[in-house]
This record gives sequence, structure tokens and C-alpha cells, in this order.
Amino acid sequence: MRPHLLFSPLLCLLPALPSRAQQPQSAAAPGYTIEGQDSRLAGRHVYLLAAERPSHTQPWPALDSAQADATGHFVLHGRVPAPDVYWLRLDKQRVLQPVPLAGRQEHLSGLVELAPSSTRQAPVYQLHLSGSPEVEWLQALLPYGLLRNQAATASDKHLRQLQAQLRHRASSYLAPYVAFHYLRLHPSARPLLDSLTTRFAREQPASPYLPRLRELLDKAPTLAVGALAPDFTLTDLHGQSVTLSSLRGRYVLVDFWASWCKPCRAENPPVLAAYQRFRDQGVGFTVLSVSLDEKPAAWQQAVQQDGLPWTQVADLQGLRGSTGHLYQLVGIPATFLLDPEGRIVAKDLRGSDLKQVLTRHLN
Repeated sequence: MRPHLLFSPLLCLLPALPSRAQQPQSAAAPGYTIEGQDSRLAGRHVYLLAAERPSHTQPWPALDSAQADATGHFVLHGRVPAPDVYWLRLDKQRVLQPVPLAGRQEHLSGLVELAPSSTRQAPVYQLHLSGSPEVEWLQALLPYGLLRNQAATASDKHLRQLQAQLRHRASSYLAPYVAFHYLRLHPSARPLLDSLTTRFAREQPASPYLPRLRELLDKAPTLAVGALAPDFTLTDLHGQSVTLSSLRGRYVLVDFWASWCKPCRAENPPVLAAYQRFRDQGVGFTVLSVSLDEKPAAWQQAVQQDGLPWTQVADLQGLRGSTGHLYQLVGIPATFLLDPEGRIVAKDLRGSDLKQVLTRHLN
């Protein structure tokens, strides 16, 4: 299960993780070295986490850890199993920071700075890393964060720039990661995504993103705007089966969320406002919330706390469950607005966007 980037505006914060230090390795051994020094880190622990977390109910595996000395100096040194994007965590902070590691000898240095989520009462620190082309490329993608979560038009400046970067950097081990996470929502980018996937299959056949890209391209037409939304059946809060197609005849927002996802919870008030305003207008509007919680009690409590009156179902296998797989989910929140025939009208609407689209269709 892959998390959102630290700089994503829709970051889901994650539970605390127990420390697990790596056995010391010889300084001469080839591999990564991540080093930094800042008095604000004195005595704090720095963790390097695996590229993926097994599930939201399990601790995130730590590949390495180090405790900063009295001056705030720390060194992480070791080897990663394969080139990929791993994650740094400072002490007990709930925010994770991506760090691409090539699986070869490289030395990265980090300057400590305050994260965007920091406050005076609760400072949150992050490392501004440098030392490899991939690290610097990922740092430079900060302005492109919305492309991970919202579809853009072909004329979007950031989308055009990102596609140019991928053409230029397609040989980088980071390119499949960037292509999958940043281009997957954009229909105009499909030709490039297809050609890049062919190149990755030839040059980087072991990339963990290659099968995901192939699956994305194979299923792309089924989730395009205008396509009939894939049907599914899940169990509601009362143990009754609910089938998506049974809701046809009105507009339906299929809303994938979870109790632990703060951005998802933040979207509930505007969705509730839209539901109350539009449910009886025209052909009508309703919501089908699909929880990806793995703990039923957490799901049920969140529904009650947020006061969600519409139909609630859950796939308790999380993002790896059959429903998340069917809808090609790589993160949440994720929404699909369907017309009365069950066809996709819009995707990943946020805030007032839902109100605007419903106003256009129902008034």
C-alpha cells in the first residue's frame, strides 16, 4: 500500500510505527548513506521505511534507523532491495517523506526545514534532500502535486511540462513511479503513457510499477468519462448486500474513503451539503460511500461521527481489495459521479466542484 507524498495537498496521515534498527554495516559496503545535522534533531530518531506498507492495520516496516547525537547529527547507511521510492520519518512524526534510492552507492544529505503542516505549537520537520538526480527530480515535482489527485486538461501547463520531463528522463528508475502516479488520471496523456510503458518493459522489466501501468492501460476505457461504471456488490452497515447498479435512475456519487484518511474526512461536509441540496432535485442525487477501512468498528464510528445519512458499504480488504482493484485505486479520497444510467460523468471532484457539476446537471 503506497502512501501519498509528503507534499501532496491531500496527504493521509498514518499511524505511529515502532522502531526497528538495522544491523550496522561496514562503511565500505556499497549502498545508500543519508546524512544530516541540525540541533533541532538532537536525540531524535530517523527511520527509513520500506517502499510499501502491508496494510493500514500493520506497522510500516523499517529498513534502517539512527538516533541523532547531541549535535543533531545522524547517519543512515545500508542497502535497499531494489531501486524504488522509500520513505523517511523523523522521530514520532506522522508525516512521511519520499526518498528515491537507486540500490547502488550514493550519498544523500539533508537540510532540516519546517514542513507545510507545521505550527508554532507543534513543529513538524522534514529533510530537504540532495545528492542524486532522482532526489532532486522528486523535490522539483512539488508544484505538480495536484496532478496525482485531479484530472487535468491537455492544455494544463504542469501536465505538459511533466510529460516533457518524462520524455527526457524515461531511462531513470524513477520514471515508472512518476508516470504511474502523475499521469494515470489524464486521458490526454494516455499515448505517452502507452509508449513509456513499452519502453519500461524493454529497459526496466523489474520495475514494480510496470505491471500496474499495464493494468491501468488495459482497464483505462472502463473508467473513462462516458463509460459505464464497473458494478460491484458490498455489505452495508446492517449486513445487507448493496449493488451499485441498484441505485440507477438518479445521479450517484461513488465515494471511496476511510476513517483514518483525514483528507477523506475533510471532504465529508461538502458532500453532505451537496446531498442535502440536490437529493430531491430533478431525477435526484445520492451518495454511495465505500469505506476501505480494515476494522469495521473504526468505519462505523466514523460514519456516526461525521453524520453521513446515505448508504454506507465497506470493502474490508482496503485498497488491495477487489473493489479498489476494480476501480484502479492508488490512493484516497477518490470519487466517481455517475449519471442515472450508471455512466461516469466526472471523477475526483473536490470541495465545491461537486456542487458546480450537480448544478449543471440537475437545474
